[in-house]
Amino acid sequence: MRANNPYKILGIMATIVFISDSCQGQDVTKATKIGVEKTVLPISQLQGKYNAVEDIWENQDAAYEQFIRFDGESLATFYRTNANGDLGTVGIIDKEGKVIVQPNYFSTTTKPHFGFFEVQDSKQRVGLVNVKGVQVVTPQYESVFLDAGLMAIDSTIIKVAKDGKQGFIDHSGAIVVPLKYQALDLVGKNRVMYMESSQHWGLMDYASKIITDPVFTSSNIFVDGKTVLQQADGEQYVVFEDGRIVKK
Repeated sequence: MRANNPYKILGIMATIVFISDSCQGQDVTKATKIGVEKTVLPISQLQGKYNAVEDIWENQDAAYEQFIRFDGESLATFYRTNANGDLGTVGIIDKEGKVIVQPNYFSTTTKPHFGFFEVQDSKQRVGLVNVKGVQVVTPQYESVFLDAGLMAIDSTIIKVAKDGKQGFIDHSGAIVVPLKYQALDLVGKNRVMYMESSQHWGLMDYASKIITDPVFTSSNIFVDGKTVLQQADGEQYVVFEDGRIVKK
């Protein structure tokens, strides 16, 4: 399953509601199930030992699943369990039993991408946990784009989407480019093309300062400080990063 799907999705009841661990400044996650609220403290180490022959973690804590399979990987997902042995929320451990991602999520990627695990709550909102185990973005976005192409342009920011709008955040989760437009394309360092409406693209910087009006039919990446774009008249124009436009 891990090989085909980067998410390990849990079939937990829709009545489980998750509240962010940033709530009221407390470093905890609260889970409410069937009207009963329970405070779950973070854990740093899972009890038990690693069985190298079977490539599993043999857990001794009844609050979590007993046998955790690595399947040849360095990390493994593990579940909370209830008194009946039913699986609950999921997290990540390594082969020393160290908890990398707290078991507080509805789903998680099984490997980090560009230094982050993508996690989801029961409403499929996406957040980020870094490789140090710190939740830097609470689950809130419809999509998080940990994309190699975007990272090659500027690895310090991450594209996100929420309520049909796109924006960019930094690695701490702070907003860099506000979620204002339906579509944004990262085309260079401190250069973003924004779509005001269909086939109406303009250029701006990270501070949302408009460099060109939305007069282009599409976006394109800058190479050596320039790119070629087409306007509604069908003509092509050389567009420079400083906003200069020259008909080709």
